[in-house]
Amino acid sequence: MLISRQFLFAAVTSAMLAACGGGGTTTGTETPSSGGSGTGGTIPAGTGSTGSTTGGTTTTPTTPTVPAATVTITAQPINVSTSAGGDASFSVSASSTDSLSYQWLRDGVAIAGATASTFVAKAVQSADSGAKFSVVVKTAATSVTSSQAALTVTMASMTAYPIMFVTSVPALGFANQMNTFGNHGSGVTDAIAGGDLYVRYPDGTLRNLTKEAGWGVDSGGIQGGAKAISVRQPAMHWDGKKALFSMMVGGATARYQVPTRNWQMYEVTGLGKGEKAVITKVANQPATYNNISPIYGSDDNVLFISDAPLFGMTATYPQLDEYEAVATNTGVWKLNVSTGKVTQLEHSPSGVFDLFLDSYGRVLFTKWDHLKRDQEADIDRYQGGVYGTIDYESETSTKTKAYPRKDASGKLIADTKGVLYDVFPEARHLQDPTRDPNEPLHDYNQFMLWQVNEDGSDEETINHVGRHEFGGSYNAGVFLNDPNLSDAFPSFGANVSMRGTFRPDAGMFQMREDINRPGTYLGTYSMEFARQTSGRIVEFSMPPGKNPEDVAVTDYTNATLDADPYGSAARLATMTGHYRNPLRLTDDSILVSHTPEYRVNNANSPYRFLLKKLVPNPFGKDMIAGPSLTGGIVKNILYWTDEATPRQYLGPLNEHDSVEVRSRPRPVSRKMTVADVEKKVLTEEGVNETELRTWLQSKNLALIVTRNVTTRDRADVSQPYNLRVPGGVQNVPKSGAVYDIAGLQIFQGDLTRGYGNGAAKGRRVYARPVHNSTVHTDVESWYPTGGQPGTVQIGKDGSTAAFVPAGRALSWQLTSPTGKPVVRERIWVSFAPGEIRTCASCHGINKQTINGLTEPKNPPEALRDLMRTWKTRK
Repeated sequence: MLISRQFLFAAVTSAMLAACGGGGTTTGTETPSSGGSGTGGTIPAGTGSTGSTTGGTTTTPTTPTVPAATVTITAQPINVSTSAGGDASFSVSASSTDSLSYQWLRDGVAIAGATASTFVAKAVQSADSGAKFSVVVKTAATSVTSSQAALTVTMASMTAYPIMFVTSVPALGFANQMNTFGNHGSGVTDAIAGGDLYVRYPDGTLRNLTKEAGWGVDSGGIQGGAKAISVRQPAMHWDGKKALFSMMVGGATARYQVPTRNWQMYEVTGLGKGEKAVITKVANQPATYNNISPIYGSDDNVLFISDAPLFGMTATYPQLDEYEAVATNTGVWKLNVSTGKVTQLEHSPSGVFDLFLDSYGRVLFTKWDHLKRDQEADIDRYQGGVYGTIDYESETSTKTKAYPRKDASGKLIADTKGVLYDVFPEARHLQDPTRDPNEPLHDYNQFMLWQVNEDGSDEETINHVGRHEFGGSYNAGVFLNDPNLSDAFPSFGANVSMRGTFRPDAGMFQMREDINRPGTYLGTYSMEFARQTSGRIVEFSMPPGKNPEDVAVTDYTNATLDADPYGSAARLATMTGHYRNPLRLTDDSILVSHTPEYRVNNANSPYRFLLKKLVPNPFGKDMIAGPSLTGGIVKNILYWTDEATPRQYLGPLNEHDSVEVRSRPRPVSRKMTVADVEKKVLTEEGVNETELRTWLQSKNLALIVTRNVTTRDRADVSQPYNLRVPGGVQNVPKSGAVYDIAGLQIFQGDLTRGYGNGAAKGRRVYARPVHNSTVHTDVESWYPTGGQPGTVQIGKDGSTAAFVPAGRALSWQLTSPTGKPVVRERIWVSFAPGEIRTCASCHGINKQTINGLTEPKNPPEALRDLMRTWKTRK
């Protein structure tokens, strides 16, 4: 009888199988023994035998012996290694023409009741280590004994250092803290109070730090009032003696009550055994907003994510994402703990998540790139929607404004209700009257890993790795009549096999650097909905300076988890559940939060995450979750909603957001610099870099420079790459259409789009050409008049240079001499005040352009021209 892999996996609830023992097949055959003796000779055993005598010789006719059925062991038991307290499973596969029975032996002694093809030793302990298990496989008449398999019991549940983590109440809320986006919700069902901040010591001892410090409501009590808490995202200080985390205080104490509460940052000390936990609220943080994912900067200032309004414009609160118009955070912020000053380092229209400062001083985070036209406005216009899309007069005004259908030159700009049509990027709906019929619809969505310096400069995807290398969102050729353009990206990188497994509605989350391998990062690849930011555990190496084409993502867990994205088909044996929050520990093991549920999170298949180490899968090359490190923390949660009686959750809490309680080297801060080529131009033009930077900061501006926009990376074929500057440089790698480009048009994300016909709170970005505002009072004067708004001319060498608003999300496009868009940016980027930033080419070049060139090094003439103008006007 052969045992299926699916059956075996179900039997191995917490085991990890290590080195194989035994091998090959064993066959056993026993011949029946001969019968008794008689006078005149030995008569072989037989049925109905008779003798005859002829000439004094006695002959005995023989009856053929029927051979006994053979037993063949086709798969021997293999050695098992598991953690103390875990289960160890031993299995055998055997075949025979007769029915089989089994008897397992431990060190040669039969184990009572162990008479199946699989034997599971429950809750093994260190004293069981070294035991050897074998099995006797029998038919009615024959038997064979397997080879022995050894049991090794390890202390895999031990850790070299204490582990800090949080617990949370399992929930299904759309804005739950474990979801991908909009995860800072404060609703009673989005963030159910009842979680705590814990430390687990290497010997397995647990400490409830928040309870020690006087926070939290005990099991069985109503999770309401001034002690009720939810907690999230602890981060260790460099010395390993204190940690930051976010906590939301308060909860309903009666039916219909809506408590006023928000996520705030706290610091905890007293982490050692025998010490007293002390929790202190971080001073000077934005007090009425949600501040999450706090980390220590290299200088001990606090970096964090917040939904505080951009530039303090309270009328825009909350910022709404570009997809569902759901409240999101506004980006990365910094608190100077000495002065109390709070500044915004990065602005993101749809939110950033999971801050981390790596060993190279790079602030890493997941950013949601969703640059597209307004989906809700399209639904209102073409699908009978009821979002009540409107435009406000300005970011600081609460008055709505209706625009005429056409501007003074007769160009269509607004619908019949006076709501503006989007102008950037391409249309996303077929009925959009401003759509160019030669362009495909554009609906972009991607969660990517980004980096920024601690001063807000050099924001980009990590090492400029994007969808060409990682995978995910691909766009059709932007002009339908150009056969050179395609969404079938050629592959020049090391990640071609993994690239195809990344979906456009997914991305990488909870990235953390490998403590033992600087520049290597582990994270969770997860889909955007109904997965609580869980999925596969992935890893890649990308230290500073490594080329994007050389990135290669590897899976630790099995990719078949995503073969059935919504869990509607039968479970495969390889679908071992959902994983999140991977953390490489000092002992080189990987700690994860794991739920065995393989379907999407809902009331019928709820997720319950427990801390576990990854262990080898006995039936594959991937890793699976080992035994629980805590055994589960069970709590009786009672909380009020609008129902007549309190809701109850009784069961294990989620365990997640783990960090190792240990010191680590303090990284060196990375600060804004000027590239050598541009620095030389400034020197040649007699421009003092410090003076220029100071002037930029006084105007809240940045300077962006491109050397040659006609050059394109060899993998980027969805947008035109046969580009020519009239009367200047050109790059035409292939025959076919050639596109003239004359201008760089820059857009800013204005928070002027609203909903609910003005009654709903919050603003979504609306892309407008850069312009003056209350926080950027001198932008427009640096752009030529009489042409396209927000546009600077491309130099004859293909270069561009422009002063742009700092601290605000920007995007851009290359345009033809008549103003028609040719090449569009697909993401939002923000710049720091005083930053002087160079992009060598449009969208960047990894190793070669489409026509085999390398990154341009020409001194940009556009920068030279701008600096000459600046010196006369500064």
